[in-house]
Amino acid sequence: TIMKTKIIVTAVLMFLGATNSHAQFLKKLKNSIEQKVENVIVEKTSDKAANETSKTLDTIFEGNSEDSNRKVKNKTSKQNQNKEDENVESNVNAETEEESTVTGFGVYSNFTFIPGSKLLFYDDFASDALGDFPAHWETGGSGEVVTLSDSDSKWLSLVRRSGYMPTLENKLPENYTIEFDLVNNGYGNGKPFSKLYFAFLSKKSYNMGSGGTLADIEILFSNTGFNVRNVENFGGEVEVKIGSRIDRQMTDYLNNTVHISISVNKKRLRMWVNEEKMVDSPNLLQANIGDYFILQAMDVLPEKGHFVGISNFKIAESNEDLRSLLLKNGKFSTTGIYFDTGAFTVKKESYGILSEIAKMLKDNPDINLEIIGHTDNQGDDSSNQYLSRSRAQMVKQILWEEFEIEYDRLKFIGKGETEPVDDNATEKGRANNRRVEFVKI
Repeated sequence: TIMKTKIIVTAVLMFLGATNSHAQFLKKLKNSIEQKVENVIVEKTSDKAANETSKTLDTIFEGNSEDSNRKVKNKTSKQNQNKEDENVESNVNAETEEESTVTGFGVYSNFTFIPGSKLLFYDDFASDALGDFPAHWETGGSGEVVTLSDSDSKWLSLVRRSGYMPTLENKLPENYTIEFDLVNNGYGNGKPFSKLYFAFLSKKSYNMGSGGTLADIEILFSNTGFNVRNVENFGGEVEVKIGSRIDRQMTDYLNNTVHISISVNKKRLRMWVNEEKMVDSPNLLQANIGDYFILQAMDVLPEKGHFVGISNFKIAESNEDLRSLLLKNGKFSTTGIYFDTGAFTVKKESYGILSEIAKMLKDNPDINLEIIGHTDNQGDDSSNQYLSRSRAQMVKQILWEEFEIEYDRLKFIGKGETEPVDDNATEKGRANNRRVEFVKI
């Protein structure tokens, strides 16, 4: 019962307050107990919301087999949708006592990529018909939207020697980031090799060969592995010619899916494959190289069994740093904390932005934050409300456990789909609305 729970918690907290030895350990234990109570003192929503959300909200970090078997079964009642767990008094459900645990980011702990804050382009091909070329892309060749047996996403298949450019109203800004998932299959012994170029152009072109002054990163798919092979620039307007042989070969990434992250800061270009930085060239993008971006396939041959595809493609402009935004506006928002679809599982490529937020908090100990989760309009109101709140709570949990930010400095609420900042009728609009907001308190 609530009364018994309160008595037990109060007794434990009094014991903690009265004990002088092992102070640091007890402080951590006290916070842990408070967090457990916060996680269990919540009300259940309707059976419909419970059934819809419990199927997907079952892990904290992807790839953790122990956590993947856990289901969160407690829900927030409608009248308490916008309240903190700390302020909610309700029945304790015995099924909620199995608490999920933040387990860390592993190799991503050195991942420093921070996505841009202003979304310029997003496409997951959700609105495109299978077999069609996607509506928000341009090409001088061919391609089509497909699905894969082992993925819930739709993919743009890159074929032959075609170039692929996202449709944008304007040239790219001086500072921006690009992210996407890249899958390759059908390579190995006895199979011909293919190449894929990430090309940065000074003028609009559907083929890097006619893009004027340009820079590119070459990816080779061969029987020896997934190889980040070269980075170079060339053309008449380049003042300092740069050509670097990288030859970073990874067998585990062949016939597999990786996440690509690219950061452009004026002339500087950095590129990561999953958590590992492959390129950091401070003067590569000279002479307006980087105004346009294309993906250039080279000898990707479906008739030979090749498949190369992209999904969840995002371009965002990089503006002011987080501290400046917070001090100027009292808040900032990011679409760069990524979750599994319909779940509060935090993807590991979110490490960079979470680390930056934690650093800002450590450098400014007088700043406390309220974390607000927002969703798009996919799904019903009650599920989105619960999902947004669970995601905000998980961000708080990570900042506390992974980055050791004081527990009391962070609050969280969820607002579901109630405060959209963009049109939910488009992929880009929905991506903008799926965000986490941080407000100074």
